Amino acid sequence: MTTSELLLEPRAIHRIADAAALQVTCREGSVWITLDGDPRDIVLEAGECFSTREHRRALIYAFGRARLRLSPLAAPATAARSRVQPCVPAAAAVDFAR
Repeated sequence: MTTSELLLEPRAIHRIADAAALQVTCREGSVWITLDGDPRDIVLEAGECFSTREHRRALIYAFGRARLRLSPLAAPATAARSRVQPCVPAAAAVDFAR
C-alpha cells in the first residue's frame, strides 16, 4: 500500500476492508473509528494517529469535514493489539464495554 490522502465530508463513512498494518493520521477535523469485533470507540482529532496489526474491517466516520492520511506502518509492532498514539497531542480511545 502507498500513502494516500482522504478528504471526508461531514457525516461521511469510509470503509477499510482490512486495517492491519495501516496507520490512519487525522490531519484536520475529527473522526470516529471502529473495528469489527472490538468494543472500543476510537476518536481521533487533528494530529492524532491510529494503527492496528489486527485483520479487521474498519469504519471511519467524519464528525465534520476531515482530512486523513492513510499510510502503511513503517515497522512491525511488538503487540498485535491496536493502538492510538499522539502524532502531536494526546489521543482518545473510549472503552464503552465496561
